[in-house]
Amino acid sequence: MKVGEVKKILSLESHIEIKEIRKRKEGKVDVNEIYIKSARKKVRCPVCNQFSSKVHDYLKPSKILYLDIVGEKTYLIVSKRRFECKNCKRSFTEDIGLTNQDGNISLKVKQKILKDFLDKNKSLKDIAISNHVSEDKARNIFLEATRNYPKVIKRLPEVLSLDEKATYTSEGMYSLIINDPIHRETLDILKSRKKEDLIDYFLKIENRKNVKAVIIDLYVPYKEVIKVCFPKAIIVVDPFHYTNHVIDALDKVRMRLVHESEEDKKSNNYYLLKNRVNKGLLLKSFSETKYELKKKEEQLEKYTQGTSKKKPKDKFNDYWYGKIKIKKNNKFIEITRVERLYQMLQLNDELLKAYNLKEDFLRIINNVKTDDVKRELKNWIKKCKESNIPEMISVAGTIDNWLEEVVNSLKNEQYNNGFTEANNNVIDKIISVSYGYKNFEFFRLRALTILRKSYSGESQKNIENGKLKK
Repeated sequence: MKVGEVKKILSLESHIEIKEIRKRKEGKVDVNEIYIKSARKKVRCPVCNQFSSKVHDYLKPSKILYLDIVGEKTYLIVSKRRFECKNCKRSFTEDIGLTNQDGNISLKVKQKILKDFLDKNKSLKDIAISNHVSEDKARNIFLEATRNYPKVIKRLPEVLSLDEKATYTSEGMYSLIINDPIHRETLDILKSRKKEDLIDYFLKIENRKNVKAVIIDLYVPYKEVIKVCFPKAIIVVDPFHYTNHVIDALDKVRMRLVHESEEDKKSNNYYLLKNRVNKGLLLKSFSETKYELKKKEEQLEKYTQGTSKKKPKDKFNDYWYGKIKIKKNNKFIEITRVERLYQMLQLNDELLKAYNLKEDFLRIINNVKTDDVKRELKNWIKKCKESNIPEMISVAGTIDNWLEEVVNSLKNEQYNNGFTEANNNVIDKIISVSYGYKNFEFFRLRALTILRKSYSGESQKNIENGKLKK
């Protein structure tokens, strides 16, 4: 490869000259050694800022790790000069702009390492290997870039979302993720979800009284923290969590009936209740959700206006009245999903009652007007308690304890943890790729830089054109 081509590939500045290119073996790997020097006749004195052309002496060549050339490890062998300043009589070493002072890793390699740390699919080990540095070196470059990352949020938005995540760091099993769900930003990650730790953290923030709403799951200490730290905020329970509680209650009824039928595993009851596909039919909503109805209306409107050529499919009826194959008398026959569901519900009165209560709950949260929703939920709680089904009585008690917060979520549909749950998937990926993190602070910084795409703690993306903005 010609010198001119190599200089272009390496993006070296015009004042740097390539003297020689060598190849050698480092173990079984080919390594490039590019010998370079500065062609500048004058350099600026770092003390008095005056130019000097008087060379004092020449330093021993230094080796600097640089970016790979066509996948091969590359070193720059740099010959530096020491100059003597005529003005202040000091001697100094020229700076050719490849590294920090006395560094042996080029700034471009450091920049690539920092970009790699923004990739959720790369572990610390992967980053170190691909950039030919040790794990400790890669970690230190990252920690240096994040040394000014804020320890506490400076200001809070009007709407907050709090959700714990199992991270298994040295600080404990759970970490707390604080998000701004309206502007879709991750604000911070705390090492604990304990009440006293959260109160201590939030009391340090000046504008906490401006918070109007906090979205949480069904974790009682969060409610107590909000009352202390955010006295003007309403508490909203994320619909995903309380809906899952009701659906799980129905599944617990199913599982209890499975265990009661275990003595005769060849019975029709055991087979129908144990079957994984049948379980899915039982737990799936038999009425369309608000989201499904809204999407259906949007697709129909586009088709009516002619902006979409595809006529919307009736996915709901296509699913329930679509055919599935089942085995009967050693033969496969086709029946609809709704027929299969009906067969299951005829097995047991408790299962039928629990199923109807689940469907009634979904009807209330999806279709009842907000003015009537509290009254309807109270009636539903009463029905659950009168059903004498232990699992439904238990979940009714949970909904009753959180009734105001559930109603708040239905009156303020824009307040939900959709963004938070999406972020949790990213955090899961960060943890799984690295097989977990022991050091909480390193995990916090890594997760925040990935989620915010920022090394400064600001909300905007600030890595552009290979330069780190601070």
